[in-house]
Amino acid sequence: MNPTLKNIGIAILGSAILTSCSEKGSADNKIETTQLAADITQLTDEQYPDNNDIESRSELWNVYEHPKVEVVRNSENDFTMVFLPTNNKSDTIFIEHIDLLAWIPTIPMHAAKDEYLEHIGIINAEWNRQQVRFDKGSFRVSTDNEEGAKTVRVDLARNCLNSYAWEIITYTEEQGQQKSMYHGWFDFPKAMYRELFDEVNKGVLTFAEYKHHLEGYTHPRKEVVNLDVLRTVDNEYEVAFEDFRHAFYPMTGARKSKYKNIVYPENPTSIDQMLNDSTCYSTFQWPGRYDTKDPRASTLSMLGIPKKVIIRETTSNNTAKEKCYEFDVTFARNTDTTYLTRIVIGGVRNSDLKQLDLIDYNGGFKMPMGIGNHPFYEKQDKAQENTSKENPYYGFILDAEGKWVDSHFFGVDGPLFHMDIDDQDVLHYWLLSFERHAMVTHLTFNLKKDKALQS
Repeated sequence: MNPTLKNIGIAILGSAILTSCSEKGSADNKIETTQLAADITQLTDEQYPDNNDIESRSELWNVYEHPKVEVVRNSENDFTMVFLPTNNKSDTIFIEHIDLLAWIPTIPMHAAKDEYLEHIGIINAEWNRQQVRFDKGSFRVSTDNEEGAKTVRVDLARNCLNSYAWEIITYTEEQGQQKSMYHGWFDFPKAMYRELFDEVNKGVLTFAEYKHHLEGYTHPRKEVVNLDVLRTVDNEYEVAFEDFRHAFYPMTGARKSKYKNIVYPENPTSIDQMLNDSTCYSTFQWPGRYDTKDPRASTLSMLGIPKKVIIRETTSNNTAKEKCYEFDVTFARNTDTTYLTRIVIGGVRNSDLKQLDLIDYNGGFKMPMGIGNHPFYEKQDKAQENTSKENPYYGFILDAEGKWVDSHFFGVDGPLFHMDIDDQDVLHYWLLSFERHAMVTHLTFNLKKDKALQS
């Protein structure tokens, strides 16, 4: 029997309780099922006035209620999450046969060979959102009442606040559009989370080593990042680029709903208006809500003037030795052009880069900063197939000395890339602001080596 299953014990987390332990299976092959429960919090509009879903949510908002979640481990890689109902219109939601180990922060094995990359990698993995979408057929809702017939999609999110902060969002369909109808926040049972963390990272690191960072948001130390641990450079060339900072971005998707969370400047109409150190965005507060009354400052003047774009063709140091791109873009501060900052995004595979119309840019390759992270948003099958252990991706902000800069305080969450709809060789290079409220860079450049600048 797996000792992890045997020793999980009781999670004491507010009102989280051990609800049952039982054994299933034949006498020769027993599987212990460990089941823990935690309370779910729902926020009213008075408690959460800055909810960016208010304008777009379903007419069924607040009709259904789920006060408690049960987390059941059936076997090593098989989990069930059960969201219990509390009124006569609500049904029980089951998300079954999911591998929650794929949700637990870890870093690629090749990155773990470097102690500092391990340090910033595991902290960033916990500090970035992972929201997974379960479409109809990949979840089950009981049909005792009316909620089961209305639910077409369930999203499960591990948010960025600390190790235990999770969310559930459900959707229905109205006028041909999916609209949210329920949102709940809960703390994943602590004891189980720590056990799973140590299991996933066995032989590399332990939860206890990083407890203060993962539970309390203690900031990583600042050191030089050794990119050679992550990849081998096969080719390198500088290319010309076009800068669209004096234009705006398509107001679609999350950028449309989150526009109100740009606290300053008020009602911006160009990217350039945000490239200063007065820009503030709505802060993400416990248990997972935006708050414009406590805005997060930025240092986006550092992105004021793009100076140089270097493309590197690389081979990842992961097991598959994948061929990738690395984009190394240097920016000058617009208040002091001698002060330089580099944004280095690598481990980007050619297959990651879709050809999209500008209006559809939100469907591009959208990732958080860090090493081997999952995307902010992904479908259930991708979440379980694309393990962080072999993910070639990485993204860093580096100062002029090559030292790591915390992207959260800088004001950048990560890149968004796609190829031009009319030219399959031209990349659209976007940077997402803090909490993805806005776009704070838009460049285009040709990926072909024959477009390299002549020295």
